[in-house]
Amino acid sequence: MKLKNFLLLGTILTWAINTEAVIYSTNWSGGFVNGTTIPDNNLSGWSDTRNVSTMPAGTLMGVAVDIHVASGWAGDLYAYLVHSSGFAVLLDRVGSPGLPFGYGAGNLNITLADDGFNGGTYNGIHTYGGGNTSLTTWNPDNSGTTSSPGSLGSFLSTSPNGTWSLFVADLSSGGVTTVQNWGLQMDIVAVPEVETWVAAALAGAFGAFWLNRQIWGRKA
Repeated sequence: MKLKNFLLLGTILTWAINTEAVIYSTNWSGGFVNGTTIPDNNLSGWSDTRNVSTMPAGTLMGVAVDIHVASGWAGDLYAYLVHSSGFAVLLDRVGSPGLPFGYGAGNLNITLADDGFNGGTYNGIHTYGGGNTSLTTWNPDNSGTTSSPGSLGSFLSTSPNGTWSLFVADLSSGGVTTVQNWGLQMDIVAVPEVETWVAAALAGAFGAFWLNRQIWGRKA
């Protein structure tokens, strides 16, 4: 009898405190300390660092990166994202090695996520129609759903708040690329507030008591 009551209480309590993941977005289109121009044929590259402090405490279930760059030559670009202990390669000479000089689009307005378009990386965009530079979702060049280094999955064990840094370098001469904006989409399951836990515990206890009376009270 006591075991059944305990299991029943646990089931109701779990139901009461269950929280769904919510997607929180950021977008930065100005205030870049290094301006908007990515140095041409320069390994020093361009970087932008943002301190995120408004996200709820909780479990980071997924991260996607929005990037919009204009002009230049996409096949020259190498980009990565850093946060806490996480590191992800986003772009690595787009379109190569399939194209000798990489993909030549002068405008990229894309979202990079581990569940990207057709399961293919943006590195192989020439395989998926070439000229499509509208805002679509692709896998980053080092894609993966685990927490291995170099993939967006490496951020899943970290806090959504803190410092996020985007780095982009132009690795060949010819064409100057400018950064229009970039941002993050973070899928977060928030940690319930103390009041929520208390309310859930009371609700679970009352529910267990009531159901116990309905099921077992009649046999008393």
